[in-house]
Amino acid sequence: MEAEYVDIVDVVGSGLSSDQSGYNLIYGDGTQAQKDLGWSSGYYVGYTYTTEFKLDFVFKADKATTATIIIRLGSELGDIMLTPDNFEVSLNGTPINYAAMTIQNSESMAKMKFEDKTLTSNASLLQGENTISVRILDNDLRGSTTGGPTIDCVKIRTDAILRYTENTDNPANRGSI
Repeated sequence: MEAEYVDIVDVVGSGLSSDQSGYNLIYGDGTQAQKDLGWSSGYYVGYTYTTEFKLDFVFKADKATTATIIIRLGSELGDIMLTPDNFEVSLNGTPINYAAMTIQNSESMAKMKFEDKTLTSNASLLQGENTISVRILDNDLRGSTTGGPTIDCVKIRTDAILRYTENTDNPANRGSI
């Protein structure tokens, strides 16, 4: 599930030099060159440097089952260490207790490099609607102020059939709110 294609209208963010919200959290132009950098659809979500940032990936499963949850992240803040204490990822309201993970620095927003990080291999999906929420908690990832990773997508490996709504027009709506 692409971060830039979720319902992002009411999401609030902050960056190194500006604050953004809604569609304007999306970075990229969807070009082949950006896809070649590893941006799964040529876009990603940035401006995660505030405790007000929360992104919900909502999907439906055709049955209750277990799943592996992987998140694809990058950083422009140098090498950062993410833990459940500074970067919360929850499934249906319950935080996932993942192992600490290091996200390596990228040269710039335009040359963002992403890494797949497995959060859990035994998540319990519900039959019907499920929500994976990503939330920035109070931290010092930017020295003395709150920081966060850039977010490309969430991947779910399971034997269930998953369905979700992709708002693929989100990037085209930048600047409209």
